[in-house]
Amino acid sequence: MCEMMLQPFMKPLRVFSDISLTDFNTLLTKAEGRDKLARVFQYFSRAIVGSAAYLQPTAGTLLATLEGNARTVMVQLASARRTHRWCKEFPVIQSLPQCFKVVDPVDRLFELLQKASLAAFLMIDHIGMLKQWKILSGGKRAGTGTIQLGLKIFTFCNIVGLLYQLKKIKDIGLEEEKRDQLGKCWETAVKHALICVQTAHLSLLYPTHDLIVGVCGIFSSSLDVCAQLPAKPAAKAKDDTKSK
Repeated sequence: MCEMMLQPFMKPLRVFSDISLTDFNTLLTKAEGRDKLARVFQYFSRAIVGSAAYLQPTAGTLLATLEGNARTVMVQLASARRTHRWCKEFPVIQSLPQCFKVVDPVDRLFELLQKASLAAFLMIDHIGMLKQWKILSGGKRAGTGTIQLGLKIFTFCNIVGLLYQLKKIKDIGLEEEKRDQLGKCWETAVKHALICVQTAHLSLLYPTHDLIVGVCGIFSSSLDVCAQLPAKPAAKAKDDTKSK
């Protein structure tokens, strides 16, 4: 059980230690792979900014320069990723009718809430970007305020996702034959929990610290990168009947 609980934090180290140049090139051919890799560096930069806030570097020092550069990378990567987020809501909206086909009413509600809130976040994020570009007027909320509203909704989306995975874990139980399925649900639950910490801070719903958010973002993004890497062929089972 302890091994399973630590798996989401150890998986990136295990996967990245076995990655080949071919695997890395395959990752970069996917738009989602490039996005998640950029997200790792975005939150790594935020962790540097958070660390510098504790150390309070003097202007002109090497650490102050590093903090400024890390902040620039963080902001620019966030903006670039936001630009490439356009139209990602289309497949989410198209999948909404499938939610009503889920037999279990509780599961159906979880599926519907999670996908609807994800679609809402993506659309509000677009509006926030158009306000930042001065294409749309600010209205009651400026571009940053609109983006923060979207992040609040995304926080709700991940809270729903976390509760949904915990329900799945409860339904599966501790049956040994379902260990792989249980591990996958736990990994997804941990990722949702980490993202909740990040988005609650970024939306100002529950501010914590850039260092905490940066570390959470590195782990959650690394899990997403692992999912985009080519699957390794399963190890061949030993043939117990093999002649000696």
